[in-house]
Amino acid sequence: MKIQHVKISNILGIKDLEFDPATGFNEIVGKNGEGKTSVIESIKEAIKGGHDATLLRKGEEKGEIVLVLDDEQTSIRRRVSASGSTTDLLRDGKKQPKAVESIKALSDMLSVNPVDFLRAKPAERVKALLESLPLEVDPARLAEVSGVAVGDLPRGMHAMLAIDAVHKTVYDMRTGANRAIKEKEGSIAQFSQTVPDAPGGVDGDEDSLTSQLDTARAARDAELERIRTKIDGIRKTTADKKQALRDAAQAEIDKIKEKLASDLAAEDAELARVEGLAQTQTDKTKDKFQMTAGPLAQALSAIRTNRDVAAKRQQALDFIATMKDELSELIEEAEGHTEALARINAYKSELLADLPIPGLEVRDGEIFRDGIPLDRINTAGQVKIAVEIAKLRAGDLKVCVVDGIELLDSEAYEEFREQIEASGLQLFVAKVGDTELTINP
Repeated sequence: MKIQHVKISNILGIKDLEFDPATGFNEIVGKNGEGKTSVIESIKEAIKGGHDATLLRKGEEKGEIVLVLDDEQTSIRRRVSASGSTTDLLRDGKKQPKAVESIKALSDMLSVNPVDFLRAKPAERVKALLESLPLEVDPARLAEVSGVAVGDLPRGMHAMLAIDAVHKTVYDMRTGANRAIKEKEGSIAQFSQTVPDAPGGVDGDEDSLTSQLDTARAARDAELERIRTKIDGIRKTTADKKQALRDAAQAEIDKIKEKLASDLAAEDAELARVEGLAQTQTDKTKDKFQMTAGPLAQALSAIRTNRDVAAKRQQALDFIATMKDELSELIEEAEGHTEALARINAYKSELLADLPIPGLEVRDGEIFRDGIPLDRINTAGQVKIAVEIAKLRAGDLKVCVVDGIELLDSEAYEEFREQIEASGLQLFVAKVGDTELTINP
């Protein structure tokens, strides 16, 4: 239904005015103060209801607004006085019960201004859009496609807002996983640079080389003990011989003094020779031990050093392997989030597929069409969306009342006019002109 006839008496700046509006675009043109706003406000107030004594024309006691609809049976009548106001819905001239509720059920369009929609903040635009798209989300389905719990969503939350909230949650989870992946990859690369090189080759193991060294040390000690024992025996024997000689020669000392001295010298010479031989053997034994023990000691030291390096190396390799396992888990987690985001978007597309405004969605608190933010769409595209939303909210009474049309440039104004005429809406718009109050279809 549309408005077929308008009658205004003693409302705001209008004494008496009647006109039959066009079914499409109606321009209420005139100079400032000629009553353009009064006409617009009268039509809005007839639908709005309630009491507002300031609607009365100055000096008047009663005022009236009558809207006759084009079904030729229905009319809306608003009577205003200083003490109160009444709003009636009449069919075939008879008052209908619960008039205010019935009138509001016809349309909420008179409170929605497409121009205001274009100028509104993103949050206000989103609110107007969602009120126009009665979508419901299936929490179980959304939880299944997203992989996150959605049981805590506020009751009655709009499907597009619910999907956007879950999408943001999964997106943030993926962002966190990707950040952890980069940190883990950096740690692996940095820690890998500190891993010790593999130790050089050394024959034998620690226990074997230790045993060989102990055997060589025991052989050395045994040989040295044998030499000491031998020398001690020789020394004792020599002492005994010398004492015997002294005892035997004592009686003949004078006779054999010269011979004794020679014999003693000979014995001392022999002792020196034997001691020299013993020292030579001692040096050879020590040299032999050093030749055997030196390489063994070096090999043992290398084994012990390599053992520590190998342990540190293995520890580092084990740590890197653990981090790589964690990295794989993070990559798998991020890939899972990416797949969940794709499923969420597919579910959103499924819900939006049958909507009367194709390609329209809410993302991060902003309206997008075909992936482009509303503010980046050209003027014609923005106007078309605003009119499409107005059409969705029109209800049975397809009437739209617009203030602020003068804020549009000429191109946007003509686009607005074309879209309204194509939409099937009946539009009332005020426009400043150089003439008396005129209503142009």
